[in-house]
Amino acid sequence: MVAENLQKASVTNDLRFLWLEITGRCNLSCSHCYAESGSEAELHGSLTYRDWTRIIDEAAELGCRSVSFIGGEPTMHPRLSDLVEHANCHGFEFIEVFTNATRLDKGLVDCFHRCGVHVAASFYSDDPGVHEQITGGKGSWQQTVQGLKNVLTAGLRLRVGVIETVRNAGHASHAIEFLKSLGVRDIRVDRQRHVGRSRPARPADEKEHFEELCGQCWKGKLCVTSSGEAFPCVFSRATRLGDATSGLAGIMKTAKLADFRRRVRAMYEGVPSDENVPWTPSASATQCNPDDCGPGGCNPAAGCNPDGCGPGSCNPAAHLRPEAARNTSVPLPVG
Repeated sequence: MVAENLQKASVTNDLRFLWLEITGRCNLSCSHCYAESGSEAELHGSLTYRDWTRIIDEAAELGCRSVSFIGGEPTMHPRLSDLVEHANCHGFEFIEVFTNATRLDKGLVDCFHRCGVHVAASFYSDDPGVHEQITGGKGSWQQTVQGLKNVLTAGLRLRVGVIETVRNAGHASHAIEFLKSLGVRDIRVDRQRHVGRSRPARPADEKEHFEELCGQCWKGKLCVTSSGEAFPCVFSRATRLGDATSGLAGIMKTAKLADFRRRVRAMYEGVPSDENVPWTPSASATQCNPDDCGPGGCNPAAGCNPDGCGPGSCNPAAHLRPEAARNTSVPLPVG
């Protein structure tokens, strides 16, 4: 029934997954940061705690059931625990905190455990020097490793992304083995996206660079920053949709968001931009791993039905050609 309802939903105006970029401040200064976060950025931005709770309330009213708290470094926001509790009380089925894992104290971990929070983090190398060269924070490798251990000890769901940059090229395989030795099981590898701090110098009035997107953001996703601005996804900073504090419902109805989603779907799914055209698997589809399905994790190029995937709802046997359904054990790269 869940998959059936998702298939009926429009790809242009629904809200399934919401990123809340609650602060621009970060205790690190990663060389590739898409949000260009750092210690000098504003802690609160222009949004108050009440603004954030209203946004969460409206997202729930619009049917959104998945939310991710991001930054900057979200654990620097003094009311992160309260916001997580608020989302939990509103019945969000998937609550995630994306963190550098350097500031996960017992209070936060207890809150995450109480609310069933999923934790996501980035990691760069099993070599502390290389990791810290990227993060710009002395001692950050040990702090992150300890944070990951705290999350695992608490029994929280954890996924770690190994981001390949020019500074840690060739380190991914060793980083993965190190993470596995800690007990991390959900590990994905992604390339550096040339947005934010890592993007080449371009004219200030540039248009969206769709080639830097992962291709998943047409699936009912939205990002709200601490300035109150809404964007189609965390990487799409050239597509401003409006002020989220004026209401998410109006933003979801904008032609700009609909056009953005149609274009991304057409580019990455190989389907016409007409939203009424039914989805069919790519001719190159060969495998699907249910463990890779969920907010930001489904890989339709490998055979998953993007309208039928979500936390706990992927059924590869129902979405793949018979020859593809026989091979579902190969993990998919994160897109």
